[in-house]
Amino acid sequence: MATIQEIITYADRKYPNQETDANKVLDMNDIHKNIFTKISRLKNAYEIYDTDTIADQLTYTLPSDCLVSNIITIMVASTTADITNSTVWNKCDFAGLNDNNEGGYFWGDGGGSVFSLVYDGLPLTLTGLSIRIFYYPEPAELLSSALGETPDLDEYYHSLLKYALIQDLASQGQNPDGEIADYWQAKYDEFMKEIEEDLNNKYNQNPTTNNQIKEVW
Repeated sequence: MATIQEIITYADRKYPNQETDANKVLDMNDIHKNIFTKISRLKNAYEIYDTDTIADQLTYTLPSDCLVSNIITIMVASTTADITNSTVWNKCDFAGLNDNNEGGYFWGDGGGSVFSLVYDGLPLTLTGLSIRIFYYPEPAELLSSALGETPDLDEYYHSLLKYALIQDLASQGQNPDGEIADYWQAKYDEFMKEIEEDLNNKYNQNPTTNNQIKEVW
């Protein structure tokens, strides 16, 4: 399993460069998040977060590892009773700033780590209704002060980090090396294609398709 330092060392050996390790970690952090999210979506590797409504409250805070863009769906329980296998859930549709949010349950982007939740255009009036969020989690941030740490991405996919980092380094600066960048981009694309084909064969079901959801989404 490769550490952050080992990935950087590999990139430096294959493509000697003058970039600082701190900047490489910044670049790798963005690469890591993109790959991690893509793999999570291919594997349907979602998380579930539960919280409760507060009467007349419009916005709620998302878990620390969740971005609005990574939300799969949000549901609200039909009663304040404890959650069981027979709980009936109401699916919340997404409504943008200029969309009509009347005629049911809707959620929206509240900005930053916040989402809004309404019923017929207004905040819910009951306290204690369970809110269930299905989402793809964000990985832990990579830090230049922790080069000995291992990225959250599964070890099998670490070659993607190596290839993408070299491609990124070769594409930067006043004199980018297009030939080198293209070579490592091709290696990345070839490996990612293999991964996509493999995961599409293994994980091809809707993650929240079950009889507990009131509406099919």
